[in-house]
Amino acid sequence: MIKYAASGDVYLYRMFNPGERKVKEKQILWGDYLNIVGEVDAEWYKVKWGNEHFAIPKADVRDERPMEVIFLDVGQGDSCILTTARGGADERVLIIDAGANSNTNGYVKYRFQKIADPFKFHAAVITHPDEDHYGGFQRIFDSPKITFDKVYHNGIAERPGEERLGPSDASGRYLSDIIVTHDQMANLYRTEEQRGRMSFPKLMHTALSSGRVGSIEMLSTTHGDITRSDGRAWLQGFSPDDDPEFTIEILGPVVEPDPDHASAPRLRWFGPTPDSKTKDIGKTKNGHSILLRLRYRDFTLLFGGDLNRSAETFLLRHYGNQGAKPKNEAEVTQMVREARKRFSSDVMKSCHHGSSDVTDEFLEAVFPFAFIISSGDEESHVHPRPDLLGRLGKKGRSDAPLLLCTELLRSTREFEPPALRRRLTAINDYLDEALDRVSTELPPDERKALKAEIASKRKERDKITYELFKRNVGVYGAITLRTDGKEILLAFMREKPLGKKRWQTYRYLMEATGFELLAED
Repeated sequence: MIKYAASGDVYLYRMFNPGERKVKEKQILWGDYLNIVGEVDAEWYKVKWGNEHFAIPKADVRDERPMEVIFLDVGQGDSCILTTARGGADERVLIIDAGANSNTNGYVKYRFQKIADPFKFHAAVITHPDEDHYGGFQRIFDSPKITFDKVYHNGIAERPGEERLGPSDASGRYLSDIIVTHDQMANLYRTEEQRGRMSFPKLMHTALSSGRVGSIEMLSTTHGDITRSDGRAWLQGFSPDDDPEFTIEILGPVVEPDPDHASAPRLRWFGPTPDSKTKDIGKTKNGHSILLRLRYRDFTLLFGGDLNRSAETFLLRHYGNQGAKPKNEAEVTQMVREARKRFSSDVMKSCHHGSSDVTDEFLEAVFPFAFIISSGDEESHVHPRPDLLGRLGKKGRSDAPLLLCTELLRSTREFEPPALRRRLTAINDYLDEALDRVSTELPPDERKALKAEIASKRKERDKITYELFKRNVGVYGAITLRTDGKEILLAFMREKPLGKKRWQTYRYLMEATGFELLAED
């Protein structure tokens, strides 16, 4: 029987006989999966957790699980795993960015490949073609044990040559070769010469040729599920018509059609300043990040990609002032008020790893009570910027907005023990050779021994992979968000437990004035 942990301060207890003292063994979180295998007595369930058995009060068990978003610690980069509240055949899991390294792959192997082989994800969302957002997908797309219905991108496809983002239109102000469809992506990266040695073309070619991806499509305000009533764009399967309680709206990138060719999508070049005519590859890629606003009942969450000042200024004018530049402070205030109708969110995945290249007006339009920042050690950008943290505290909702940063919560640099890494490489090399040998003609006894050795090496490989995951993703810095749309849990694992408490948690409850802090544990 499958049930889920209730909200609040919940523990698994040591198994006991009637009349014995109940001893706490393991703190668990709201929504944790519980495999109920029997009853201890009228008030307690027996739970199988891993290979052990525990007891849990029946009062701490629920039938419904909350929605979950895990903001993984991937160092300098972004990676989120979104799991919808519905289970079974209706469950959908999305990976929104995957960092640059193997941490997302480690988490996927640890959590999802134990459930099904292969495990089918609903979608991979690559918010924009910067390697600290897409690089980690390479190992995931390489895996024969993982499939995707969709791979979404922002329409900008890097390529070899001087025009790295493709050609511009006659005005020179817009990118004109926007890749919208699966077939367009396949044609762009059809040959090795077209792909060159760049990482993004390699990744897309893997997705195109693996047979494990349903389709590759662009997301934008005009490339999504467009509702007839108001023209808004939604992630396919997440519009109000699909489920009015759970929606994901696409707020960016904003496509600007060519007036001479209405069907030709264009994305503007962004420069170093909001009104600059100077082209900037980095700011343009970042500024056209896929922006998603999730709503689950009364809860909202904005995934902010790597926006910058130029992009935020453009978006504020687009949503708040019909594209025009405000003439005075009164018009700025009105613009922010209008833009807030589309951007306002309870929690915000902060833009660009805590860069200070943001506008106060955009923060005011989002106006969250909690910010999630994903940043890494040993990088030259000084993320999160100290002045940015101050601005978030000042511009967030409530007197004490919550600022959660993967790097700061980790408090220790990422580390992969060299000996474990070398051993893992040696095992993978052995398995590659052994799997080739087992497919050849071998005497029965030798084949049996070789298969047994392969199975043993796979177990050792999985154990090492788990240890690397546990150090770099499972403990240091990952941030868990769970909600039923009325209550919110934000949690991260303590590096050293306080007694039996291994989680630091913040619980919020929907009140008449908005989500208010219910408890901090």
